[in-house]
Amino acid sequence: MSGAYSQARMQHQIFSKPRKPLKSPDRLVALRQDYITNSKTTLVLRPQGDAQSAVAYNVKDQDGQTVFTASGWKYNNGSCREVRDATGLPLFELHRKISLKITWYITLPGDDRGVTLATCTPRFAPAFGNFNITLRNAAACDTKSLAGKELTLAIERHGRVLQSFDVVDGDRRVAEVCESVRHNDRLALTAGARRGYRPALDIVVAPGVDIALIVVIAIIASDSVFGSESG
Repeated sequence: MSGAYSQARMQHQIFSKPRKPLKSPDRLVALRQDYITNSKTTLVLRPQGDAQSAVAYNVKDQDGQTVFTASGWKYNNGSCREVRDATGLPLFELHRKISLKITWYITLPGDDRGVTLATCTPRFAPAFGNFNITLRNAAACDTKSLAGKELTLAIERHGRVLQSFDVVDGDRRVAEVCESVRHNDRLALTAGARRGYRPALDIVVAPGVDIALIVVIAIIASDSVFGSESG
């Protein structure tokens, strides 16, 4: 990781305004309806090896049971991670491309038609950890038009020492992702200590939200802020 890249990451846009309360959205929010939680849910995202390892992330619940995994590999000028459930069944492909507009997009696994389920666009400059995700809301079953099913969530990065990311839907925070104090052997409290640092992240999801969607957002935040310059 270059020194300039590390410096830019430490100089990201910080939100100083009061954070919105954690509460359920006013309608269900999902990429997959079968992962919408009925109660407040806490997960832990743990990196496995370096940013391009065969199993890049493991997600466990409070009982220590694996809920999701994410593998990673590089190709051409971008990278792709496959997000799988606890049985190894592929759920999504998370693609990253070098672009000033869309930096990430989500598709179904092995989708040759190239149907995009969600796209992520950065906000601010530098925009590490601050982005919007626009998706087709799979829970909007009563809406016939594609425009009516589309929604945008804002991811806001907070904290100068311990990093946190709020997933904001309108006037409320529907999920949060933050560096875990409990699940990290050490905390990187200086810019120098953050070089190569990939911490475990705590994920808290409000009822009515797809936990698989929030896990994907957590992976994007982790890769954007803690990943390597190329990955």
